Amino acid sequence: MADETRAHGVPRRTAVAGAVVIAGAAAGCARYAEPAAEPQAPQGAAAEEGTVLGAVSEVPVGGGKVFADKKIVVTQPAKGEFKGFSAVCTHQGCVVGKVADGTIDCGCHGSKFAITDGSVKGGPAKKPLPATEVSVADGKIVTGSGGDQKPPAEEPPKEKPPAEKPPVKGLASTDEIPVGGGRVFEKEQLVVTQPVKGEFKGFSAICTHQGCTVSAVKGGTINCPCHGSKFEVDDGSVRSGPATRPLPYRSVKVDGDQIRLA
Repeated sequence: MADETRAHGVPRRTAVAGAVVIAGAAAGCARYAEPAAEPQAPQGAAAEEGTVLGAVSEVPVGGGKVFADKKIVVTQPAKGEFKGFSAVCTHQGCVVGKVADGTIDCGCHGSKFAITDGSVKGGPAKKPLPATEVSVADGKIVTGSGGDQKPPAEEPPKEKPPAEKPPVKGLASTDEIPVGGGRVFEKEQLVVTQPVKGEFKGFSAICTHQGCTVSAVKGGTINCPCHGSKFEVDDGSVRSGPATRPLPYRSVKVDGDQIRLA
């Protein structure tokens, strides 16, 4: 055998050493060619339905909390709306570390997931966090749908009491119109009289003789200063000329203690 080895020009010890080197190289190639195993989160039994995760107060609005021991993250995107997701990052199986600024963040390689639906907001993860059903019961976050997910009904806003109506402002108060007399309102071209107590009448203040404005109500008549015409306070008829036609009626009404144009 030794002679055969020498006959081929290769010493036996050299051949054995070469075989060891080749085997070692082959083993090294196999080791470096295989992908590194992904680190996985510690395995454990899934939380049973109804398992209490924590108090509602622990999950802030617009944020969330990681319950690492249960591998569940719970968020509250809007007030009273609670969402549950697996806390195991879909990149390489790390447990996410925190919820901040609207995302669920993995500390291993920087993946970020939306608190609203678990979708990927930043890689290297490619897949969203799987949803995990959670609900609310007696102020606690529990797994499953056994609790009451609906937020407490908010009291409807109290209706504001109707604003008080401002007091009615008329031409004058009833006390300003004397019984058996009246008052002239030049701006409105109106005369208001009170022939008997509680009875108010309105007439045009334009004298039917030559269009002057009557000036006063006195002695039971409406008096024009231009030519001395006088008109009755109860119906505007002519008591003395030169006017020959009565003063036209104008509609007035009493609103509370105020006299207004109708």
